[in-house]
Amino acid sequence: MVVRPEIITNRASCNIHAAFKRISGKLLPYRRLRPFSYWDNYYGINTEITSHHFQLLDYKTIQRFENKGYIAEKIEKFGITDVFPKSYFSVADALASHPKDDAIWFVKPTHLTGGRGITWHTNDTLKSLDLPKFHFIQEQVDGIELYEGRKYTARAYVFIHNKQLYVFDDGFVMIHGTPYDEKSVDFAIQVDHRGYHQPDSPIKMKRITELPEAEKKLLSIQQQLQKLKPVLDEMIAASSPVHYGLLGIDLLFKRMNSAFFIELNSKSNFVHTELINESLNTLFFSSILTTLYTGEKDLRLTQL
Repeated sequence: MVVRPEIITNRASCNIHAAFKRISGKLLPYRRLRPFSYWDNYYGINTEITSHHFQLLDYKTIQRFENKGYIAEKIEKFGITDVFPKSYFSVADALASHPKDDAIWFVKPTHLTGGRGITWHTNDTLKSLDLPKFHFIQEQVDGIELYEGRKYTARAYVFIHNKQLYVFDDGFVMIHGTPYDEKSVDFAIQVDHRGYHQPDSPIKMKRITELPEAEKKLLSIQQQLQKLKPVLDEMIAASSPVHYGLLGIDLLFKRMNSAFFIELNSKSNFVHTELINESLNTLFFSSILTTLYTGEKDLRLTQL
């Protein structure tokens, strides 16, 4: 018999239902289960979700933290260094930072994810750029670790609940399909991971725990996230026994396994390939739900 509460969700439904099935035995002792919701109000408010439901943080807070420019401004305000690349809100400020002659710059929209809308520039092309509205400039991360000669980005999974911040003990890796050249401005080399879910795609996904020296990498993520906590205080303060937040933090690993964050997503996608769904995403939701329903931190979550 599968024990589960009422569930209202419009995202990651398959993983959430699979997670409830996994933890069903842990829920058997409870006579009453609080209803659960995971609902993105971008698609409209669901009036069936009430104060009795476990639910996401208020939508205004989530949207504010989805703004990449807002995060960059908070990082600068708190003087946090060596966690995110230096960001700029004008071409003049970027070029006044005394970049290397062969510097590469990424121009990013403040609200898009998944590599959408990103362009990249040399010093020369940046000089002639009319920075679009709602965009900012981020310097390239040098000295990144490669996987079989290719660039890869990783994503760490973060859970915020009841004034506490937790990080999961695994995440995923998106490996680009083209050999890496750090001075290239080729979209396929620097950014592109479209079609990763197709069986014949050159883009491959793995879990962080499948990488060499994964324990050191995961420890570095925890250390970097600890430094970032002042930026996240607003989200942490908005959480409660029934209100929670989920973050996906995109990052690169530099040599010596040090994590370097490049993007924070407060509306992360938790549906990927079948293998990643089964071996990572469902397990992440299992840890979240175990913590919510038992009141005890799941063993796969580290509290910071």
